[in-house]
Amino acid sequence: MLQQGKQPLLSDDLVLVKVERESFATEEELTNELAFRLNQNGISLNRFWVDTTTLEALQAGRSVQRLYNQTKQKNDFYTIFLVQDQQLYMIGTSIPDFKAAIQTLLPILIATTVVFLLLLFGLIVLLVRKQIIKPIGRLEQATRSISNLNFADSDIQEENELGSLSQSINHMKRSLQQHEMEMLERNDQLKTFSANLAHELKTPLSVMQLLVDSEEMGLNSPTFLSDIDQQLANMNELVTQILAYSQQLKEEIAITSVDIQALLDKKLHQQQVIDPAFQVDAQLESSVLATNEALLEIVVLNLLTNGLKYSLDKKMTIKGQRQATKYSLTFENKAAPLSPQQFSQLTDPFVVGEQSRNTHLSGTGLGLSIVEQSLKSLGGELLLQQEAGQFIARVSLPIK
Repeated sequence: MLQQGKQPLLSDDLVLVKVERESFATEEELTNELAFRLNQNGISLNRFWVDTTTLEALQAGRSVQRLYNQTKQKNDFYTIFLVQDQQLYMIGTSIPDFKAAIQTLLPILIATTVVFLLLLFGLIVLLVRKQIIKPIGRLEQATRSISNLNFADSDIQEENELGSLSQSINHMKRSLQQHEMEMLERNDQLKTFSANLAHELKTPLSVMQLLVDSEEMGLNSPTFLSDIDQQLANMNELVTQILAYSQQLKEEIAITSVDIQALLDKKLHQQQVIDPAFQVDAQLESSVLATNEALLEIVVLNLLTNGLKYSLDKKMTIKGQRQATKYSLTFENKAAPLSPQQFSQLTDPFVVGEQSRNTHLSGTGLGLSIVEQSLKSLGGELLLQQEAGQFIARVSLPIK
């Protein structure tokens, strides 16, 4: 606009200084004149001059741009010099000194960054402590409690991998607790079994010792040898039953196809050898079971023997039929009624409901215990009932 001869409209942050071209001959005169005019406009510069190069350019009619660094004011003064119509114009404005600004702001920026990083680090520490360190500490306490046989569930509820780990540990605790309870129950059973075993073995030994002492004292008994033989038979039966009972606790079960009709016929033949007077009415539906033949023989033999020992009329009825995926065997014989307490303990080791009624067989109290253990190993069930003077043993076995 100056070059077109028009007066420009300047913003508040710009200053315009105009001097007559004839009023200056040297750069010093021009510097002093411009500095004076700037002071009149309220601008005091500690570093301002017009050098020879600038003056020569202006005298040649060219415009010149200059930047004056003001160290005290912490800014720069930017100017444009130009000559128009025998007049020299200087347009100037103050601009920030970026170096000084950087020097001023850099420590603040660094301090702010450090504070931010410290706050961020503190927040991360708090989150890590809450989400990881504390749950890990509780997991450590949980594992210590397991070593002390304390199986209370841990209280970690985080929805992350640690929460999943806590749920797995709680599941393991419950499994260990159940296993411990089973082991304690098994230990109690073994203690009871050992005590009863000692008692059962001592009884025939005491009887034989009494018979021998009587013989040595001259109290001759015509049935001495038969009595000794009977006690030895009782001991042999007891040992056989004990071996069969203990075998169920350690053997692995091999599953084969077993014809239930053929197996029962074989055991009935053995029963006839023991007591020909004992009558069995067998009504079986033919079927082939996927089971362990040795264990199934033990089940059938013990239930037959139980009838031989305790039947009031030397008779037994056996029925077998398929029921969906199960095969049901029912052994029924006439028997003396038992009290509810006696009946509930029939499957406990060494519990004898009553004395054997068969002169060839004695009651050891292990038969029904062996049957129950064997059926558990085979995936079957044993149900005992007494109805209208009848003792009923129901056996359920999987077909496949």
